[in-house]
Amino acid sequence: GAHVPENVAVEIPHASGVEHYCSIRCAESVEAWSDKPTRTLPQPPHRILVAVDGSGPSLRATELAASLASVTGASIQLLHAINPRMRLLQLGAARGAGSALGVDSEKVEEHVRQDAATQLERCREICRLAGVEATTCIEVKPPARAIADEVDKFDLVVMGSRGIDALSNTSPGSLSHRIISEIQKPVLVVH
Repeated sequence: GAHVPENVAVEIPHASGVEHYCSIRCAESVEAWSDKPTRTLPQPPHRILVAVDGSGPSLRATELAASLASVTGASIQLLHAINPRMRLLQLGAARGAGSALGVDSEKVEEHVRQDAATQLERCREICRLAGVEATTCIEVKPPARAIADEVDKFDLVVMGSRGIDALSNTSPGSLSHRIISEIQKPVLVVH
């Protein structure tokens, strides 16, 4: 009634007069809280898995995870998944060009792994600057499979909303949506 502003409330005729109704739910008074049981909050994460692919959202996810870990004392593992389909395309292109241009497929494989290591090192530096030590892991698996295989060891998964691997994500955010629907751990998706 009286605490609802007139311009927000709807008048509802009632047997004993008119009542004001509003869809905005107002906070209860502190006195009303005192007789309710207290609710316990979940424990902060102790181990955080961060999916890394070098995209802007992935780097922001690393920054947020590092910030959270610096406050809670959590450990971080940075995971970079090399999608086998993308790797096969790169190697196939190298083999096809190999005879014409002299491209060595082993060098392409080395380049793919070096790029993954570079992305992980960049994210490890973000963690270090936040005062958090981070371990790294490279998996040659589809990203969703790599995350699902590791998730049981962690309390929280942090990932970017959009990746740079066009083959694993048929639409923007599809990997993050898939992870959210497939695993039973909290997932923090960063834009």
